[in-house]
Amino acid sequence: MSFIRVLLTITIIAVLTVCGMWAKKRFIDDQKSSIISMAPTVEEIESLSELVTNRVYVSDILKGSNKDYEGLWAINGDALITIDLSKALITNKNEELKTAIISLPRPKVVSARVDHERTLHGGIKGIRFPLLRNPKNRAKMVDDAMLEAQTIIEKAAGRSEIIENAQKQAKLNIQLLYLKVGWDVSVEWLETTDLPK
Repeated sequence: MSFIRVLLTITIIAVLTVCGMWAKKRFIDDQKSSIISMAPTVEEIESLSELVTNRVYVSDILKGSNKDYEGLWAINGDALITIDLSKALITNKNEELKTAIISLPRPKVVSARVDHERTLHGGIKGIRFPLLRNPKNRAKMVDDAMLEAQTIIEKAAGRSEIIENAQKQAKLNIQLLYLKVGWDVSVEWLETTDLPK
């Protein structure tokens, strides 16, 4: 019976010692503080990589022809307007007033694409006597039409009013992002010659 009392006493002492060490570490010892800067940094902005501000949808009618065929397409497509945040610069940063200027490259059109599922083919017809037609000219005309469609989508998405809207969207998003942590940031747009290498 005395062996059980000794074992029980040792167990209680061990449990109380472990609980005491845990309580000391948790409530009495100094805790290491985790301090992070809430100021805008280039690294944080760069980590976002590309900021997509708009998706632009484009529709158009294309008519194509060559010496053997004529065709008609109702094209549909889209493009993304993005800003390359890896080229962002932060200037005039004032830690006391929590103000800064963020300089960004101008928005650009990326991922211009023809939506082949939504693009309607109005038909292709031969314009010469069938024996004189080159069948390769039919496929070449379709390929040329789709390349032209992609170019049209890219140009339409890059119109100045769309780029200006993308700039407004990016400025608003970045200002709201930093306003949440108490910073007042201004956004400026860099010219191509000002961009970091």
